[in-house]
Amino acid sequence: MLSQLFAYVRRVVQSGVQFLKQKISAWTKPNTAIVAISALADVARTKPELIAENVLLRQQLIVLQRSVKRPKMTASDR
Repeated sequence: MLSQLFAYVRRVVQSGVQFLKQKISAWTKPNTAIVAISALADVARTKPELIAENVLLRQQLIVLQRSVKRPKMTASDR
C-alpha cells in the first residue's frame, strides 16, 4: 500500500517536472514570426533610421560590456 502511494507521488512529481520543462522551453524559445515581420518592416525603413538604430544598439552593448562601474560624479564635476 505504502509503495503504491510512493509510486503514485513519484509519477505525479515526474509529470509536473516534465510539464514545467515544456513550459520553460516554450517561454525561452524565440518567436520566429515576429522576427520575420520585423525583417519585412526593416525593408521599408530609410538608411538613416537604420543607422540611428544601429548606433543606439551599439551603445547599449558597450554599456552592458563595461567591466568597470561608472565613476561617481562629485560636486566639482558638475
